[in-house]
Amino acid sequence: MHRKIIITGTTCTGKTTLGKKISKEFGIPQIDLDDLHFLPNWVEKENEEFVNDVNSEVAKHQEWIVTGSYQSLLKDSVWQEATLIVWLDYSLSLVLRRYFIRTYKRVFLKEKCCGENYETLGRTFSKESLFLWIFKSYWVRKKRMHHWQNTLFTHKKWLILKNPKEENKLRLMLKH
Repeated sequence: MHRKIIITGTTCTGKTTLGKKISKEFGIPQIDLDDLHFLPNWVEKENEEFVNDVNSEVAKHQEWIVTGSYQSLLKDSVWQEATLIVWLDYSLSLVLRRYFIRTYKRVFLKEKCCGENYETLGRTFSKESLFLWIFKSYWVRKKRMHHWQNTLFTHKKWLILKNPKEENKLRLMLKH
């Protein structure tokens, strides 16, 4: 069976980082949703264009790792094809710690993210702040994932990781 993996979770859980590690280790192409969603200057693609781009990218590969959220936009396409859903269900305190570390690296060390974009100090304190987004989306996504696991996607294999130390569970699963 082909490995078609979604790594999802709330903002700042490390979806892309884990996807890159697993992609390199197992030779499975990774598709980062944020890279497909954001155009330069943080312009967001229209939903239909974004979904079409994701579906086109996924169609290029027999196996894939899709990293990111955009759950509601992709539940009728990529989620239907997935053979494994990896949910990074991390605590809010861990998510916030990662947010501050990631923001420091992106703002002060000029680490590129989301396609060709860079975080700025101004953006960090704006109404588009990831900090605000975390509080807006954390519990909503958690509730959605519980619901989907028990209703829409009960037929899918799920791996729920509660902290980064559990990442080896995914490696063990992929080796067998």
